[in-house]
Amino acid sequence: MDRRLLESAWPADEPPPGFAERVVAQATAKRPSRRWPAVALLVAAAAGLVVWFSFRPSASGSHLAKERVEVAIGSRAVAVLESGAKIGWRGSRVEQSDGDVFYRVEPGGAFVVNTPAGDVSVLGTCFRVRVGSAKGTQEMKRKDVAVAAGSAALAALAVVTVYEGRVQLSHAGERVTLGAGESGKVGAGGTKKLSADEATDTEASLTAPNEGGALAAANENLSKDISDLNKRLASIEKEKSRLQEQLAGAEQELAKRTDGGAARGRHDFDLDSQDWAELAKEGTVKYRHPCFRANGWKPSPEQMQELGLAPDDIEPIESAYKRSYERLWKTLRPLCAKAVGNAEVADLLGPETCTHVVVDAVRKKDSAGAAEAMRQVGEVRAGLRPAPAPGKEQHPVFDAFYALTGELGAFEADLAQTFGPEEAKRLAYAKGMCAGHSTFGGPGPRGK
Repeated sequence: MDRRLLESAWPADEPPPGFAERVVAQATAKRPSRRWPAVALLVAAAAGLVVWFSFRPSASGSHLAKERVEVAIGSRAVAVLESGAKIGWRGSRVEQSDGDVFYRVEPGGAFVVNTPAGDVSVLGTCFRVRVGSAKGTQEMKRKDVAVAAGSAALAALAVVTVYEGRVQLSHAGERVTLGAGESGKVGAGGTKKLSADEATDTEASLTAPNEGGALAAANENLSKDISDLNKRLASIEKEKSRLQEQLAGAEQELAKRTDGGAARGRHDFDLDSQDWAELAKEGTVKYRHPCFRANGWKPSPEQMQELGLAPDDIEPIESAYKRSYERLWKTLRPLCAKAVGNAEVADLLGPETCTHVVVDAVRKKDSAGAAEAMRQVGEVRAGLRPAPAPGKEQHPVFDAFYALTGELGAFEADLAQTFGPEEAKRLAYAKGMCAGHSTFGGPGPRGK
């Protein structure tokens, strides 16, 4: 461009001596081959202007955590690093050389975490990777001791725990896929899916850059992420309940307009033995439960008026919700702790999420057993099979669903002590009360 035209358009002071030469020298200097897709540089040397435009952050970087810290990795992943953890990343590939890191990855293509022990590949999930050196494990004694002196990398071990989605562990051609609620390890001894006890023992065998309390700190870091997941799940459940109520109303209206007979006079989740017998054929489990509130649910004055109750009725309702929570959590908490391998994580998840975690985790490990347990729940509720003896150990899916399908009856009986049977029945299914609905599709008839 003609310099005189440029100066007439944008009058400017004369640049300092040698400025243009320095800019040109810098612009033409040989640089390492590197792409900067998000950054453009505009240089107007004659006018003395240098302007940078940045449209998105660099897709590469590294971080050594001196304390617990959250780091954004590109536009679709967040990593929470414990003290001493070290990562570097370029695009959707992360190098984790050491330490304890929790990842949350949004769907959108391949995402790989490379460790000295092996690789972790995901497509959109929440998971945790802990990298260290095995100390005193049987695996080290059998396989690694002979070669560890020549290569410290062979002693590297990574333990992976999945909280949502699926990941794949790989090392030397071996691959293992993990789902939500599952743990695995990858290292010189290969890749392996771990039971809850094995995962705990293996993590305990790792050295860490920050000794003492690393596991507890990692669990604390999960609080925010799990809280977000619980909020998402609560929103989904609320929408699900609204749609189920609309569906029930539409079905009743349809029954009125056809020759199919009178509309159902009971609430759609007020199931009798005949309803359960039909559900048992397919193994479908359906239930309504009081809202999960550790301190009880307290209706507002407007809700009390809508329910036709007096102010003195608030306390017994709040107490009934609290006792309902305690009954269900007494059953669900140990099942969830076993499924995720940690009681503290189970406490963070809460009853709503834990129900899905337990069912999904057990279905992956024992699909046939979980299917049969769902059929048996329906058969017991239908009176086709005797109820299990108190204290007798059952399949975890049976224990979870048996408690959930029976809780509204227990809640109703609790209310009946104050309000009487008929009023307690009305309140248990009243629209103004805080409750949730769930339906788990069944595996189908036996033999299919």
